Amino acid sequence: MAASRSFEWQPAKLLQDQESSPDFALLVLNQPLKNSANLRRLWKNSTLRVAADGGANRLHELSSFRGKFSNLQAIIGDLDSLAPSVRDFYSSQPKPAEVIHDTDQESTDFSKAITWIRGSQPEALDIVALGGIGGRVDQGISQLHHLYLFQPGSDYSMGRVYLLSGSSITFLLKAGTHRIHVKEDGEDLVFGKQVGIIPLQEPSVISTKGLHWDVSGWETRIGGKLSTSNLVRPETKYVEVETTKDVLFTLALRQVDGEEEG
Repeated sequence: MAASRSFEWQPAKLLQDQESSPDFALLVLNQPLKNSANLRRLWKNSTLRVAADGGANRLHELSSFRGKFSNLQAIIGDLDSLAPSVRDFYSSQPKPAEVIHDTDQESTDFSKAITWIRGSQPEALDIVALGGIGGRVDQGISQLHHLYLFQPGSDYSMGRVYLLSGSSITFLLKAGTHRIHVKEDGEDLVFGKQVGIIPLQEPSVISTKGLHWDVSGWETRIGGKLSTSNLVRPETKYVEVETTKDVLFTLALRQVDGEEEG
């Protein structure tokens, strides 16, 4: 199976406690949050911190947020969910958050926030969108839809978008060959074993290396064969995926006992 482009992924670097993490924007969606090690590391590592409307409420609700999640830089959306007390809190910080009221009724708060982030940066910046895809099915599909919507074309020239929930990280693999690092030398293990490769938009033919059930030249489609609940082999440092069409790649996060809930 021929593929014209090659891509390298190191998602663990977003979630590791290190001095040289890649530049990225953290976008907090209006979804339940936990005061987890992953959230604290993302907050520390991110170069820009933005909440989509009621996402600011979620940050404010965390039991130990004070002094940790107060340096929010912007709140964006139609602001129908933003609590007045939360708006006042973030507007009164030493470096107050910019509150942007976008009344466009044909775009979601997720869309508004990504558009603002990209418009505010001189260069392409990756975005980690924090919010689970549980709850209503249409809202979950909408979040996955945004991974396609905001990564048009054959590459990631506008920046990559990651969707992070409490249990997994999901990102879009463009047609081509991808090497996804699941372990980084000298760093704590971030990811679990479970992997899914979902052709949400259209059927694809995929080949994989590094999984328990590898495939070669394998057609996958919604309503047909799907690679879900696959496993990363214990010795695997990176997974290779070759795909003829764009597919969603989901990797489980390592679950840590005793994490504090918000």
